[in-house]
Parts: sequence; structure tokens; C-alpha cells
Amino acid sequence: MFDKNVEHKFYSVMAHLVTDTEALIKAAAKKVFLKKGLAGARLEEIAKEAGIGRTALHYYFRSKEKLYQLVWHEAFAEIGQQSAILERKDLTVVEKMQAFAEGYFTKSLTEPELDIFMLNEFNNNPEMMVGILANASGLNLPQVFLKEIEKAVKKGELKGDPRQIFITMFSMCLFSFAGKAMLRSMLNLSETQYLKLMEQRKNYVIEFLATAFK
Repeated sequence: MFDKNVEHKFYSVMAHLVTDTEALIKAAAKKVFLKKGLAGARLEEIAKEAGIGRTALHYYFRSKEKLYQLVWHEAFAEIGQQSAILERKDLTVVEKMQAFAEGYFTKSLTEPELDIFMLNEFNNNPEMMVGILANASGLNLPQVFLKEIEKAVKKGELKGDPRQIFITMFSMCLFSFAGKAMLRSMLNLSETQYLKLMEQRKNYVIEFLATAFK
């Protein structure tokens, strides 16, 4: 009779192998997608980065598009935390904007290449990116945020065109990292110096939002 304990250990080991391999593939895919985007990435390159054969890659993920969606759905899952900020009744709209900026800078400082990727991919695959972000957060975060700003303008809490306010808030976050190469060159800064400046800029933006639209 086959030992049940041996059988259990066998399937446990196999499950761990599958999980580890999938994690390895997703990490490799994220690295390649960041460099090449959806259009430029190739499954062969992802398999090579992961250190496995293309046949093995196809066993786990049969489509580049599905792998792309899975990788970025998981990567943008933190946006769900940002959406929770909008539902808090104890925060003013300015405090929500400040919390968004703080979370954005904190995330981008760990992955500064993510912003230029997002900028490029929204130009190349806008519908797919909107869908990924919406699925990751459970809502259309930009539209919900815009409605919050519109309500605040009507109440007199903020002054100005809600769309201009939203663009200003978002562009101050996005361009700080999407424009990194240009800004580094213009300011003659090393990578380390630039990231230190962005750490300081996080506080600058948070303070700016406190009074910018009053």
C-alpha cells in the first residue's frame, strides 16, 4: 500500500515547485515588461530571464497578454489602498490628496522606473491599462478622485477647475519619476542624488497641496 504521508509530501513539494516557478516567471516578466512594454516584450526573452525553457513558460502562461495583465494586476494591487482613502469620512479632500501623494512617492521611490512604463503603456495600450488599474483597485480611481474634488469645489473647500486641480496633483507625482532621465540630466545629478531629492520632494508636494487650491 502506498504510504499516505509520502504521497502528501510529494504533492506538497510539487505545489511549492509550481508556486516558486510561477513567482520566478512573474518576476522575470515584470522586469522585461518594464524595459520593453507589452509590444516589445517576447516570451523567449521572459523565459531566458527566468532561466527556463519557452515550453516550460507556456505550461504556466500560454499568452503574453494574460501574463502581462496578471503581473500588473498584482503590481498595482496597492492602488486598492489608495481607493480606501477616498472612502474615509474623517479626511478632508486635501488630506486625501496629500495621502495619495505620499503613497505615490513612497511606491515610486522603490520602483522609479514604473512611472515611465505607465506613461508609455497608457499611450500604447490605454484600454488594457485602465482595465488593469480598475480591477486592481476595485474602482476607477481617477474618476472617483475627480468627483471628490468636484464636490469640494462646489462646497467652496477648493477653488478652481476640478480637472486642472486633478491634473496638477497627479502630474506633480507622475512627472517627478517619469521625467527622471531628463531632470537628472538638467540638474546634473546621479541616480542616488536624484532619488534623495525625490524623497525631499515628497514632503514638498504634500506641503504644497495643503494650500495650493484654497
